Amino acid sequence: MNQTVQHERLSLKGNGIILAILAAMAMMVMFIEIMLVPALPHIAMEFPQDSEWVSWVLSAYLLSGAVATLLLGRFGDIYGKKRVMMFALTVYIIGLIGCAISWSMGSLILFRAVQGVGMGVFVLAFGIIRDTFPRRLVPVAIGIVSAMFSVGVSIGLLAGGYIVSRLSWRDAFYIVIPLMTVLTLLVWRLVQDNNEVRKKEKIDLPGAALISGGVLALLLGLTQGQEWGWTDPVILGLFATSAILIATFVWWEIRGTKTPIVSIKLMRVRGIAGANFAALFVGMSMFLIFQTLPFFLMSPEEVGGFGISDSFMIGVYMFPSAIAQLIFAPLAGKWSKRFGADKILISGLLILFVGMMMMILWHSTLVQVMLSVFVTGMGLGFAMVSLINVVAMASPRSEFGVASGMNTLFRVVGGSIGPVLASVIVTSFLVSYTPPGSPFPIEIPGVEGYMFVFLLGGVLALIGAVVCVIMRPGHGLSYEEEHPMMVEGEA
Repeated sequence: MNQTVQHERLSLKGNGIILAILAAMAMMVMFIEIMLVPALPHIAMEFPQDSEWVSWVLSAYLLSGAVATLLLGRFGDIYGKKRVMMFALTVYIIGLIGCAISWSMGSLILFRAVQGVGMGVFVLAFGIIRDTFPRRLVPVAIGIVSAMFSVGVSIGLLAGGYIVSRLSWRDAFYIVIPLMTVLTLLVWRLVQDNNEVRKKEKIDLPGAALISGGVLALLLGLTQGQEWGWTDPVILGLFATSAILIATFVWWEIRGTKTPIVSIKLMRVRGIAGANFAALFVGMSMFLIFQTLPFFLMSPEEVGGFGISDSFMIGVYMFPSAIAQLIFAPLAGKWSKRFGADKILISGLLILFVGMMMMILWHSTLVQVMLSVFVTGMGLGFAMVSLINVVAMASPRSEFGVASGMNTLFRVVGGSIGPVLASVIVTSFLVSYTPPGSPFPIEIPGVEGYMFVFLLGGVLALIGAVVCVIMRPGHGLSYEEEHPMMVEGEA
């Protein structure tokens, strides 16, 4: 192991610079993801004939990212995490270039899926920290990288809205391409990997294909069900295909492969299972509101919205969520050690529920909306950071990489389902509206649809909290303390 990363303190000549680069990379990836949120209405208007597919601008990225997270984590164990990270970042930049020059909604969604490969850098970054940092510094370093998610969100909502309103959503990609290129070169030049930490095992490609196919069929059915009809044979066939593929995936992971992409052994640990189910509900709730709120703010005042057309102002009104996450995400890591990670996670989900209910009850003024957004951001800050602490507490140290990859999979699958559910709900509550200067009315989503989305987000957060209360993930004992005989047997 390289000696420069053995120091017990962070140093700009050793592990400190590695941590700074990994943290900056995490911040940039989240910035690029969130900067598109204020731009979604503009993307829908640029491709009006395919506007019903705009939710896939988020979902395609998240879906491919879910699978990439698991596969790249395995590849990192086999071929080296830095080498695989360089591959992922290169593909990510190619995806950014493709998004900037996309010529249709379909091409944009395709390149967003390519860009999703870059999501795997998170689990690789955590793995590099775990393999090369002194054990005492690992929780601190992982907490810092996790906190950068919130920093990226804070910058992305405001700066993304500004770029889109003053230039265009394409220019947002052109601006971040050179920044990500510089970060990739810094990773290649300065980040060090522990080449001794390698595993010789096969990659579960059939498992990856089954789970991605199952989720894809489900999302397609949800997306097109409103337009084609829920009893349409094609829609029913998509739902049936999804159920078959997911059931086959579960069987394959248990019986069909010796190197499962999702460890059923770990899922039998109640704490890890609870953390994964909680991550599913966190992802769904988070992207339900991120998908919906920009459209709600842009809705005409005549149908209950605020008629905001400036993307920068949309970013301003969503910015309280980012501020709350920036404040409370670091506190979540600190308080997890004091009170227990499960308690912080439960608190975050309950606060998220409260924020959603506030949005339903008080949304007549922008101040009320911003206050509700701040409370939801507080809940997300607690939940997002405590999830990784829950996984670290509930999993054996030797399986942390697999466990964190699984948790990311559940969160990302939830995040990919959330925007599609939001789109299905709001298009079920269309109202007639005559734009100024137009003699013909058009149908647009009414305020009731947005309120139902917020209600669903709150219910999902509440279900997640109940799951945590029942399964108590990361409730104070580490895996080694709770299962000493199992750890000895694994050794």
